[in-house]
Amino acid sequence: MPNWTIPLHIRLPGQEIPITVRGTGHAAVLLAERWPVTHGLAFEHALACFAAVSEGQLLPDKAREAFIEAADDAGVRWSSDDKA
Repeated sequence: MPNWTIPLHIRLPGQEIPITVRGTGHAAVLLAERWPVTHGLAFEHALACFAAVSEGQLLPDKAREAFIEAADDAGVRWSSDDKA
């Protein structure tokens, strides 16, 4: 899947070293395999956005925004190089 314009750095619970997420493919794997919350509107919205990107119906950076919302909802800390 396509990469995002600006990667995200996330820190899952219990993990000291941040994970750099560069696109929807990696984000989808994290949601499916390592995410602390596997339910809720933000989680489901992010998965739907990832599917829409793979079908060419949504820009990857829109899915990035949904991933950020899922992170906020799950209490997953994140940072980005675009934050001032």
